[in-house]
Amino acid sequence: MGLDEDVRAELSALEASHRLRTPRVVDGVVGAIITLDGATVLNLSSNDYLGLAADPRVARAAIAALEQHGTGAGASRLVTGTHRLHEALEVAVADWMQTPAARLFSSGYAANLGVLTTLLRPGDVVFSDALNHASIIDGCRLSRAEIVVYPHGDVAGLAAGLARRAGGRQIVVTESLFSMDGDIVDVAALARVSRAAGAVLIVDEAHAVGCHGVEGRGVCAEAGVVPDVLVGTFGKALGTYGAFAACSADLAALLWNRARSFVFSTALPPSVAAATLAALAIVRSGEGDERRSVVAGHARRLRARVPDAGGAPTSAIAPILVGDDREVMRRTADLLAAGVFVQGIRPPTVPAGTARLRVSLSAALAPDQVERASDLLCNAGRP
Repeated sequence: MGLDEDVRAELSALEASHRLRTPRVVDGVVGAIITLDGATVLNLSSNDYLGLAADPRVARAAIAALEQHGTGAGASRLVTGTHRLHEALEVAVADWMQTPAARLFSSGYAANLGVLTTLLRPGDVVFSDALNHASIIDGCRLSRAEIVVYPHGDVAGLAAGLARRAGGRQIVVTESLFSMDGDIVDVAALARVSRAAGAVLIVDEAHAVGCHGVEGRGVCAEAGVVPDVLVGTFGKALGTYGAFAACSADLAALLWNRARSFVFSTALPPSVAAATLAALAIVRSGEGDERRSVVAGHARRLRARVPDAGGAPTSAIAPILVGDDREVMRRTADLLAAGVFVQGIRPPTVPAGTARLRVSLSAALAPDQVERASDLLCNAGRP
């Protein structure tokens, strides 16, 4: 059997198991209302939590930078790709996160791969939460360190694992707000256990920065925790693109030299850095506080009306567990027919048997839109 036949057989197997993914196409601006595959629908599947992806101030900053600096950086940061706007954004992020330094990456995936493969070596041990994102899982695997997967959010289980293993560097890596469950782990307890064992703590705040904490600095800042490395993204609450690792100046220098996903990637376009600087100014302002308050209000409103919605009370991510892969996609189709798009999430993104509707809230939504969607979600799945 040739390659194409093999590929078709694999696609057929995915389709038979109701796990085949096909692209949906958006026209125009991504916001509360989108045009999806030609239909106008209410959007409850975006990670644009603060509604900044369509903000004209952010767009104008990008346009001005495009006109002045062109469309691309032209090279990796280590050659001729470092622009003044990249340096300005790294300084701004470090100030925001209250860390000595920050290093930009092309994506959150690249950031986690770069940080983990830089810090971990054969002989080291990495302790990874069972529900960590694929980028963390892949970074752990590529590092060739020993991997210990501890039960989700289980501080006692982590402590026991740390006590059983000695020698080499020990690293604990976790998300703070989990992208598919919408729950928030006890980062303060994780920090205490990690420090007691002399372990390095890495926290991925991709879905928390912008939405939680003073100035949107995230769950760790809210809990008074300063991890050794904090990974965050710009493509969610800040509405732009790219990611960062906030850390010590020495580690930022080491990432410059050793993080392969940084070293061997073309730098972010200067226009993206300019747009992100504009978005960050909004996130840190009183307006950012207002947007965070709106999202938290939407989260409480939806959970009050949809008892099955999971996640932390003020989390913008509110999963509704369905279980069966075919059923979750049927509900997605029914909701879409009613004018609301909520993506059904299936394995391997989530564990087998835990397919879910991943409701994602944004400050761009109005209260009545959240209420209408909540009513439809309550009826989804009923005959």
